[in-house]
Amino acid sequence: MTRYLRPRALLLGAVLVLAQLFLGPSTARTVTIGSGVDCDRIWQTPEGNGTFYETNRTRIDPRPGHDWPVGSPRSVGMDAAVLEAGLHRLGRERSVFSALVVRHGRLVAEGYFHGSRRDHSNNVHSVSKSVLQALIGIAVRRGFIGSIDDPVHRYLPEYFADAPAEARRITLRHLLTMTAGWEWQEDETEYTVERRRDWVKAIVERDLEREPGTAFTYSSGNTHLLSAVLQRASGRSTCEFAQRYLFDPLGITAEHWGRDPQGVYSGGYNLYLTPRELAKFGLLYLNRGRWQGRQVVPRETVSQSMRPVVRVGDGYSYAHGWWLRRIGGRTVPFAWGYGGQYIYLLPAADVVVVVTENTREGHENVDVDLRVFLEDYVLRSVRGRR
Repeated sequence: MTRYLRPRALLLGAVLVLAQLFLGPSTARTVTIGSGVDCDRIWQTPEGNGTFYETNRTRIDPRPGHDWPVGSPRSVGMDAAVLEAGLHRLGRERSVFSALVVRHGRLVAEGYFHGSRRDHSNNVHSVSKSVLQALIGIAVRRGFIGSIDDPVHRYLPEYFADAPAEARRITLRHLLTMTAGWEWQEDETEYTVERRRDWVKAIVERDLEREPGTAFTYSSGNTHLLSAVLQRASGRSTCEFAQRYLFDPLGITAEHWGRDPQGVYSGGYNLYLTPRELAKFGLLYLNRGRWQGRQVVPRETVSQSMRPVVRVGDGYSYAHGWWLRRIGGRTVPFAWGYGGQYIYLLPAADVVVVVTENTREGHENVDVDLRVFLEDYVLRSVRGRR
């Protein structure tokens, strides 16, 4: 049964629309929330100068420790020598920046390579699609959004005024599972969209090639619409919403987050986090959305990230904002960003693995397949497992 927007969400959305109409998207403002985070400072000036993707320069996290409980591999039942050998092999890859292993909630292995450091924050690219999935789930639980089966046009009606009937059937679930049906060629269409002043309008006006819900087409346009919906429904920017309801509970902060010309924070790209911050997000999902006794992300939202919706090919499937593949004889979920940004969840071993790579402009990137590292080193290091 369709659920409708609660009055609070409608009122907040109306206020946001009026503010945009009268003040314009580029009006200067300072917003501090939760831990004193200023989302305008996080945004700063887009280094891409109005382009869809940025040049990915490294930022510095002023508080990189993040209170991680640290343990030895032996203390959590892992073979230190095997893990060390795996980190050494991975670190030989020319663009790997970091590799972290967490077991039983403790950081037990951590390596930084090729000039990278613990306090370095880099573009996590499409790993942020998994973050958006969490934010949408939180928004539903808190009543800002009625349901992920709500049509997108309910939240962005002005963009669908002239849209065909099929497009008006596109739901948030379709955006989350990459089954909206709009024509999109990832790493190509973005450069057409960026030439338009209103990127949301440019995305919605793409031709509808497939009936919504019938085919998989990977699209950063889909997740950018999710960011626009979140901002409209909550009355807060995506950065503000994320900091208040997701990042603050985890004790982390984005070091940078891009925006489009209309002021919509990038949905599914241009989010900067450190490897340890990614590991916290991964551990949150490994623990079914709970953090220090608090249910931060709804359990059902986490479950949706671990249930395959469409088979993509080459052994990969896609769920809601997360990928799945076979590792060590089991199907495991992972967040995957361009150029080798990974959060792997290995629930049977109670392990989270984070790997990041260099995607700075001018660098020759590798995007290492982590199967060997995960199976021959991480899982083999778990005592009693062969």
